[in-house]
Amino acid sequence: MSTSLRHRLRGPAVACLAASCALLLAACGSEQKETTTTSARVAPAQTTGTAEPSAPTSAPASPSGSASPRLTDDQAERERLVPATKVTWDKATQTAVATVPQGKLVETELTWAPPNATASGSPRPSGSAYASPSVSADASASASPSASPGARTPAWHASVAASDGTLHDVWVDGVSGKVISDKPDADQDAEDKQELADRLKRTTVTPEQAVQTATQDDKGTVTAVELDDDAWSVDVVNTDNWDKTTYDVSTTEQRVLRKEVDRD
Repeated sequence: MSTSLRHRLRGPAVACLAASCALLLAACGSEQKETTTTSARVAPAQTTGTAEPSAPTSAPASPSGSASPRLTDDQAERERLVPATKVTWDKATQTAVATVPQGKLVETELTWAPPNATASGSPRPSGSAYASPSVSADASASASPSASPGARTPAWHASVAASDGTLHDVWVDGVSGKVISDKPDADQDAEDKQELADRLKRTTVTPEQAVQTATQDDKGTVTAVELDDDAWSVDVVNTDNWDKTTYDVSTTEQRVLRKEVDRD
């Protein structure tokens, strides 16, 4: 075959070979581009599909914000009443007993004064015209400073016996220490008076001695003292937890007969 003929045949073959290479390169580039595009599509899906750590549903409680133990209704009432009282049981008792000639304490209890009650002046002999517990705040010129409208006044409610056993119902303001009211007990008959007079004669331990005995190991606040048949009953409130402990102290010797703790 002549040289010119070989040159003529080689030209189209080379052209075909170049075209085939170009097509092959184009196909590879397209495949690479498609692969890159597919990867780009998949990547965000993989990113968004990754679970992030979930936030806690609630923040942990701060140690300083921990709630205090819940008080019962009675404990909550003591928590309100005791700190509001400025006059101790013995001072209130002295005032109450002074309203009755030859008077002796039978019972005293810390509570809230009757609504609109006002305190009179210094203690006077029994039978004087004390302000009634039901009188209005304007009825007395010497009203208790704690008797503002809507306010509750702590008070000591005492029962004081005369020498013949006649009981007097006496209220003493727990803030000012003044007498709110004093009136005889209308429910007593002659037999009741005699029985009470005899019981007081048999009682050789005073209420002050009974309280001293009850509080030897309990330095709480005394909120009640009552003469029962064979014992003085003394209530002592613990101001740390507002529990109340009742001590029964013998009426003839300074000895605790019974002890009961009220945690309600």
